[in-house]
Amino acid sequence: MSYNIFHFSPDEIRDLTISTVAIALIFAWPGRGFLIFDDPTFFYRLIVAIIIVGSSFIFHELAHRTVARYFGAYSEFRAWFEGLVLALILKILVGFTFIAPGAVYIFKDYLTPRENGIIALSGPLSNVLLAILFYILSIFVPPFTLISSILHFGVYINLYLAAFNLLPIPPFDGSKVLSWNPIVWAVVSLPLFYWIFF
Repeated sequence: MSYNIFHFSPDEIRDLTISTVAIALIFAWPGRGFLIFDDPTFFYRLIVAIIIVGSSFIFHELAHRTVARYFGAYSEFRAWFEGLVLALILKILVGFTFIAPGAVYIFKDYLTPRENGIIALSGPLSNVLLAILFYILSIFVPPFTLISSILHFGVYINLYLAAFNLLPIPPFDGSKVLSWNPIVWAVVSLPLFYWIFF
């Protein structure tokens, strides 16, 4: 059985919108505390973050959703509102960027480990591909310009989202990919972890 990959329920549109704005706020927030009141660039960074995060986060979730529907499962994104509040609190109190906005819920009697792993991997891979696209575009614009900064911001956000979601801890995507194929998980994840930590 297949499902229309272009169908969005009203609840799904609401949750995607709220999650996008919340994640953009987290990435735009200038570190710990309430420095936004002394930061005249915060509003502009927030607008850019909404545009970049909007593409990055939504493509990530839609990749999960589309691949799941390809395998005959019905799937919809649902926000984790408690996680969004926790992420905002962590950013304000300690300056840590924690991203757990929700998940694509999949409805099917049975998915093989391979299908489940591929569905999980599709989200982070979409972010890696977007990061590559932003990087390629940045090559063709003058350095140290507004457009260059926006494109590099797009590279950063997408690689961060990919790496964070590939952590091998349930319920993150990485745990499902690792259970399916540890070699695939390592090939995709380890370079991203190296980029973050080193």
